[in-house]
Amino acid sequence: MKILFFSMHADIWVQAFPEALVAESLKRAGHDIVYVGCNKSFSDFCVPMAAHGMSVHTARAIRDEVCTHCVGKDRRIRSAFGFAGPQLSDVIDDDMRCEIDRILANPDRGALEQLTVDGVAIGRIALYQLMLRRKRLETDLSDDEFEEYIVELRNALVALYAGRRLLDRHRPDAVVVLNALYSVNRAVCLLAAGRGVPHYFMHAGGNLSNRLQTLWIGRGDTFSFFPYLVRKWPEFATQPCSGTDLASITEHFLELFRGQSVFVYSSPKSAQYSDVRARFGVGANQKLLVATLGSYDEERAAEIVGARVHTRKPLFETQIAWVQALVEHVKDRDDLFLLLRVHPREFPNKREGAMSHHARQLKSAFANLPANIAVNWPDQGVSMYDLADQADVFLNSWSSVGKEMALLGIPVVLYAPDLAFYPADLGYVGTTLTDYIAAIDRALADGWSFDRVRQAYRWYVFEFIRASLFIGDRYPRREGATRRFGQRLVDQFDRRIAPGTQQRWDCVRRNFAAGPDDQINQFFKADVTTLVDLLRPIEADRGSLAHEQQALRREVYRLANALFPTREARSRSRLFKRLVGAEETSDAIAS
Repeated sequence: MKILFFSMHADIWVQAFPEALVAESLKRAGHDIVYVGCNKSFSDFCVPMAAHGMSVHTARAIRDEVCTHCVGKDRRIRSAFGFAGPQLSDVIDDDMRCEIDRILANPDRGALEQLTVDGVAIGRIALYQLMLRRKRLETDLSDDEFEEYIVELRNALVALYAGRRLLDRHRPDAVVVLNALYSVNRAVCLLAAGRGVPHYFMHAGGNLSNRLQTLWIGRGDTFSFFPYLVRKWPEFATQPCSGTDLASITEHFLELFRGQSVFVYSSPKSAQYSDVRARFGVGANQKLLVATLGSYDEERAAEIVGARVHTRKPLFETQIAWVQALVEHVKDRDDLFLLLRVHPREFPNKREGAMSHHARQLKSAFANLPANIAVNWPDQGVSMYDLADQADVFLNSWSSVGKEMALLGIPVVLYAPDLAFYPADLGYVGTTLTDYIAAIDRALADGWSFDRVRQAYRWYVFEFIRASLFIGDRYPRREGATRRFGQRLVDQFDRRIAPGTQQRWDCVRRNFAAGPDDQINQFFKADVTTLVDLLRPIEADRGSLAHEQQALRREVYRLANALFPTREARSRSRLFKRLVGAEETSDAIAS
């Protein structure tokens, strides 16, 4: 096979190097690799510049430094891995540049946003990063935002015109990008799709304890990948997991509890007991419902570029409509208290500095609530896992918190199962208003469940391990607090004394470790959608179930002690007692 790697973001080494490892495995298997770089083709603004906290208004000299570093890392990868292929700057000619300038000279903003070239809705695709950065719901851009958009549209058009020539010249059998939602990558992927050429994405895995050591890889993009996994889940839902795999999932949750990763939006779990019921005025005889709102920025951006396609209309058109229905249901129920938890990503946080447009709408919508309803705003610093201790039921839109709470045994109710990237059978579902209210009542009646813990652990193993590629033997890098002492030393040396040390060491070290070459080759040759398509479900036997049971006891105990490290917290916590009492419950289930 001839496989074209469209690799535009070499400056982000933790993405570019794993991508190169996959390309190298395919090259070793005899495939022809065409490695395409950028070489300053997006010098006005690009994804690596945004990753460095820059904007289109950052001084040109500072942006140029990113380009220089990016070119250097691209050269290092080509030299170390022996890759050949053109740079985008060599593909784009003056005629293309003139045509792009002519298109961008159109003063009609609406026409630009609706621009389609070669069947690719390039005007919409170019909105993706802008919608994320600005956390917008609609495309009625300000003058400042439109200036950013023109830069993004120029980049997308450059990728589109160059991609057309690349596909004509090289006629690849497949196209691979790191993130198929980035506008420059998506343009080339959709061009390939229009010609019947399959395109694949790669993305760092989901387990925060070893995120950079794993890769999700699949056809399409993340918004097609996860729904596909959910559809495949029933084939594997009864398959028991090994103790090693279960322990890996626990490590992910320990990172969630610490709250240090930039990918964790909740505040860290309190070491001491936190009485959130008293804080929000929940009565002693009231059941606590926690409604967890999702962040709209990724959802809305994906909808605009055509990646998020709704196969059926959700019960509630907006989250505000959902909350209004909940308020109507709860306001006259003295036995219930509803806490509305706003997603921290809606406000400035450790990854993004902007407040979303949706956040402003929420502030207005949540005024004058009844006495048995309160709002948990991000600036209150309440950890999701302190709420988990005292909540009776979680009501979820599409946030990943739904599967997290399920793993802690807490019932979760969905109103739109198609929106969530996890199986609805981890909780309860109501797709009509009557069924939804009934599902809430049923969840309240059923309460905490060890079987839910088991199924959620199995889903996480399926999503994080079986659906991903492990590259940790060749790239054992960790992030943040999970870094080992040796890696910290190398990072300091790289930053303070000899820049580039880390990249050179990565390139050398990979030669002395085995990798998943066969798995990668098999995946591309088999022409399948995800790695799980290469697996066959194993029928569970009594012995494997017993081993899983024993391992689950150990992992649930680890969770309980991490959540509640002090004697006071353990004595006052409801969830701690349920988790450590899971041994008795699990014995009953096993028998």
